Amino acid sequence: MTTVTLDTNLVDDQRLLTAAQRAGFKVAHTSVTDRELSRSGVASAEGRKAQLFETGLVGESVAGMFVPGAEHESTNLEEILDVISSRSFPRGENRERLSNGQRRQLRDAMILSTHVRERREIFVTNDRRGFVDNGRREFFEEKFGTKIMTGEEFLRLCCGNDVDKNV
Repeated sequence: MTTVTLDTNLVDDQRLLTAAQRAGFKVAHTSVTDRELSRSGVASAEGRKAQLFETGLVGESVAGMFVPGAEHESTNLEEILDVISSRSFPRGENRERLSNGQRRQLRDAMILSTHVRERREIFVTNDRRGFVDNGRREFFEEKFGTKIMTGEEFLRLCCGNDVDKNV
């Protein structure tokens, strides 16, 4: 069964979840997404809880909701941060005071890093600026051996190019 990770910006899309389930995909999201949703008032489709625990990050992760990480996972996270921030993400002690936008980028990187760690096959996101545009999709796909798709692209895959079929 093909594994799919939904980014936070699509986790509440019932149409997408239904199409994925009907097409036989195994869909999940991360503990990072649950944390982001708890602050937003948005609920995941079908009230689903995270099935994927993030790799722990001091100052960000919540006790009991993460797994310890290996050194290569830290390297992956840093590389993802470099790409989605166009190499502008703060380093070292400069991370002590992140802006709201930088905190979102960090969480975005944590979500993709979790997807990669779990060796999942398709990452679905509508964050074109962070994960798709300007060669980012191609970089992530080649570097991490995963497929990056937007919600509409994934719906077409699920429904055989007819996004209204069986939904």
